[in-house]
Amino acid sequence: MVVNLAERPPRTLELGAAYSATAASGFDASFTPAGSGLGAYTSIDGSGVDAKWIHYNVLRRADTITLTAKLYDIQQVLDLQLALPDWRRGDQTLRFGADALNERTPAYDDAGGGVRATVERRWAKTTFVTVGGYLDYVAIREKTAVNGNATPVGENLKLFITTGLAAFALDRSNSPLNPSRGWRLDARTEPTWITGDRNLVYLKAQTQASAYLPLDRTAATVIAGRLKLGAILGGSIPDVPTDRRLFAGGGGSVRGYGYQAVGPRLSDNTPEGGLSLVEGSIEARRRITDKWGVVAFVDAGTVGLGTTPDFRDFSVGAGIGARYDLGFGPLRLDIATPLNPRLGDAVIQVYLSIGQSF
Repeated sequence: MVVNLAERPPRTLELGAAYSATAASGFDASFTPAGSGLGAYTSIDGSGVDAKWIHYNVLRRADTITLTAKLYDIQQVLDLQLALPDWRRGDQTLRFGADALNERTPAYDDAGGGVRATVERRWAKTTFVTVGGYLDYVAIREKTAVNGNATPVGENLKLFITTGLAAFALDRSNSPLNPSRGWRLDARTEPTWITGDRNLVYLKAQTQASAYLPLDRTAATVIAGRLKLGAILGGSIPDVPTDRRLFAGGGGSVRGYGYQAVGPRLSDNTPEGGLSLVEGSIEARRRITDKWGVVAFVDAGTVGLGTTPDFRDFSVGAGIGARYDLGFGPLRLDIATPLNPRLGDAVIQVYLSIGQSF
């Protein structure tokens, strides 16, 4: 047997674009200078374009340098990352990064930048533990009230934020983009120290679990479920900066509602965010042909101003969707409506992306 090996192209260019009336849809396509690559899932808020330039093996140690630029109506980001695999041991990757961003969301306006360093260890093929830290400077305009002219007003803050990270990811499903059996678990804690115009120490914790149950041998029908919990301990509203609070609503959260639209709002419907979060989803997926499938789903979620979730105030959305198999994963189109809408909520929300919703 003769095996011929060839080096992959040292550089890759990935291009993406998205359009959304609900700030929750997106798609990506990837290309290399020597040929075309596969599409990739992306989580995007709003409409716009993005590009990613990846350079391999610059330091001759299987390293990767990635430059990412995003230009969206809600968020603009420039990010640079260096990944060093096999750092100190074969199952460990060291990453350094720096970024600059500008955000204009319904809840806050944010501009700043930061640096980060993380170490990721792979315990098994799909089990990862990550630890690290972030140093950020942000100038944020919080929307905390509404004046007599119905215009949001708030406070301008300049903050230095030091964040630690401990994260765990376990994937026992059979596919990253189109799972039909198995389960997943993700958890992360972020101790945070804020100085500048505010002085505060708190702990932010989030965890999400999902499971996939096929109802027949060919997995033509699958029941999928998801549960997400989050809490911020040691802080209070309004002390925790708005951009660090918990939010829900949108295509990757509670479908049927707009981005950040679930939870407490000001009188003009500006989202406040909160200190606690609960989300849940159940979805029935049915493959009709080799390429086409349909789904029906119900999502629910609540965001509370305290560290204990308010289970009396759930927002529930329901909808249907279509799936088209692209070979590496499904193209997803979902249409959802809020079952208990509030003033200002749209009747229909539409979401488009690559990959299942969870």
